[in-house]
Amino acid sequence: MKAIILFLISLLFLNCSSKRNNIYGKYSWDGGYDVFESITINPDSTFIFDWYAGLAGNGQTKGRWIKEDKYLILKSDIQPNEKPEYILLEELEKPNDSIEIKVVDKFGSIQGANCITFIGNNLIEAKITNTLGVVKFPKHKFDKLQISFVGNNEIVYYFKSSNLNFFEFEMLEKQGYYYYFVNEKWKIKKNRLFSKRVKLAKWLEKNYYEKVPN
Repeated sequence: MKAIILFLISLLFLNCSSKRNNIYGKYSWDGGYDVFESITINPDSTFIFDWYAGLAGNGQTKGRWIKEDKYLILKSDIQPNEKPEYILLEELEKPNDSIEIKVVDKFGSIQGANCITFIGNNLIEAKITNTLGVVKFPKHKFDKLQISFVGNNEIVYYFKSSNLNFFEFEMLEKQGYYYYFVNEKWKIKKNRLFSKRVKLAKWLEKNYYEKVPN
């Protein structure tokens, strides 16, 4: 009888211990003034980090995690300098006497994009794209092209060959602030995650991410 009781007690202890050590789930932090962050730790070793910064906007970072002792090591899927600013769709040599630039986005041609050519830092000529998203420059020596349009990332392109005279660029939508995780270490303690990201907010009652009940 004693053996059965001891077995049940140990089983109960292991079950409670397992629940305490279960790191999976969602953790949240409230910074006040419409600033809010949460991180969801998934069983497949992935995480989703969401942030809300009031009028400054919001965003989401996805990545992978590993556990080392009492710490989570977080690495975002996108690392710094891995997000392209634009896409060069095509560069060709055409039988014409001008340099033709075409500018598009995910919706099609962009009319009114500002295109400026430079030699070094010296401005040579500025034009805007027509209804087809096209602008033409006469052939002369310039080594840099700058393209800008509201809401999109700026394009800065350095010419590599004097033989190419047709270029098609896809502008990408300008993104808000993005939070990268580069093997970032967060401490696990009970149902809380401690990060340097909010650790310095000592004036707040809660400067850690707390697990949200299921």
